[in-house]
Amino acid sequence: MAIIVMGATCSLGEAVVDKLLSMDIDVIANEESHKLRNDTLLKYSQAKLLPQGDGYSISFDGSEADLIIGENLIVHDLIPTRNDRWMPDEFKSWSTGKKYSGRPRYWLSVIDAANAIAHLANSGNHYSVLHMCGRREWFTEDTEAEFEMLWERTSEGQSGDFTAQTLFGHEIAGMEAKPVQEGASTRPDLQPLHDALIEITGDGWRPLVPLRTAIMTMIAGMIG
Repeated sequence: MAIIVMGATCSLGEAVVDKLLSMDIDVIANEESHKLRNDTLLKYSQAKLLPQGDGYSISFDGSEADLIIGENLIVHDLIPTRNDRWMPDEFKSWSTGKKYSGRPRYWLSVIDAANAIAHLANSGNHYSVLHMCGRREWFTEDTEAEFEMLWERTSEGQSGDFTAQTLFGHEIAGMEAKPVQEGASTRPDLQPLHDALIEITGDGWRPLVPLRTAIMTMIAGMIG
């Protein structure tokens, strides 16, 4: 079964196309960028990138589809791979030296999100509303500490002038135990997504990409 992907001009949409092709699933999409980005994979894979055809559809631009991102699947707290419409205000502010204080986040890597979306689409199932985000709560000050350390490390890497303070001794912020507070969590309900993925993959919703890796990939896209 081919999968139609519409409006995939953002980092999440591109990651979904890439994941589908890596799963040897034919993708129908108009954007030339998908072909350029996956040139090597398409040469040695059975999967095809086609300009038109029929199949299960995903849309990233609000157009009518079997799975509409933002309607049937609502993605929260995504960390993109570049400065696009998914870029959170926190990172926009911190990258320009501005302060930002916001609510706790349940950060989610584009890679984890794309992997799940690809499996949901490949199942051919239809969903009313699913919510997707990371499972762990991150306070603003802990996210800021991680971002600033990685931003500084990247800046020093461009100049080649590293300092020991930047390179060593950085424990992951916010890893201390937190008290459980009944009714205090603001995390979206992930159980429907978990149940859907249990049925499809047997693993459920298990995001695997660490926060540092997601932030580092995003910074590379912002600077590069």
